[in-house]
Amino acid sequence: MADPEGLSMELPLLILLTTQIALPIFFLLWLWMPQPADRLGWLMRVVYGACYFAFITVISRWDFLSTVLEVALPIIFIISAILAYGRVRHRPWNRSTSIMRTHGFTAAMAVFFLALTARALSGYGYQETAVELEFPFAAGTYYIGQGGSTASINYHHADRSQRYALDIVALNDFGARASGVMPGNLAGYFAYDRAVKSPCAGVAISAHDGIDDNRISETNTQEPAGNHIVLACGSARVLLAHLRKGSIAVQGGELVTAGETLARVGNSGNSSEPHLHMHAYLGGKLDYNAGKGVPMTFSGRFLVRGSTVTIP
Repeated sequence: MADPEGLSMELPLLILLTTQIALPIFFLLWLWMPQPADRLGWLMRVVYGACYFAFITVISRWDFLSTVLEVALPIIFIISAILAYGRVRHRPWNRSTSIMRTHGFTAAMAVFFLALTARALSGYGYQETAVELEFPFAAGTYYIGQGGSTASINYHHADRSQRYALDIVALNDFGARASGVMPGNLAGYFAYDRAVKSPCAGVAISAHDGIDDNRISETNTQEPAGNHIVLACGSARVLLAHLRKGSIAVQGGELVTAGETLARVGNSGNSSEPHLHMHAYLGGKLDYNAGKGVPMTFSGRFLVRGSTVTIP
């Protein structure tokens, strides 16, 4: 019998290696082999590759491997494209008798990836009035795994109350969220047991503890938020979820100050690996699924997938 847990980890790993390693290598090699017959052939390969690199830069979760690659790969591609041009610069502009037949597919794929990139970039802004909060962690470097105002870069966006939710992980000095791509122990994730700070001065109107952390790749769909706290931050409510069992330091009804330690990051609830989920909403009161999600800003910054926050 197949191991469901193993399969659930193998599929995202396969997608990750394909999109962020195998295909970038293909586009780099394609600039050189086979050698383009003319300068138009070189240009089409560069345009196609550039559109793909733009796509993965915006869409991909670079914290699984290293955020360094997010910058390094496009730079390597640009340098390779310039060097590859040296091999065709003396060739004619076009040798094909039918540009559409020769380059039509390449052009269509370039447009396809460019359209996907544009759709994702549309999630970098918002229309509603945002709630200004303080970032919920102390010193360190943090990465937004899910965030933004479109489902392309934030899978929470389809949920009315979580439309602008954030999933936050911690990074090491190499820009990775864990000691390995998908370690099997909770302590292998740098966000695990990290102190969660109050993002505002307000009231902890609800605190729920007592749920065990999940093993990696397992989830608890019966208690989606896991151990969690709901804060009243002015007129908005803020949910901090997937907290570590036994770490919640406040009770419902207590006043909290901005920057106060409220709990520690865990892996409880509908969470497959340690991270902090937070979202702000209006209405709904204690029911974090009943309100209307609103954007959050931190020092005026709207965070989206791929955003990095460094707290000195």
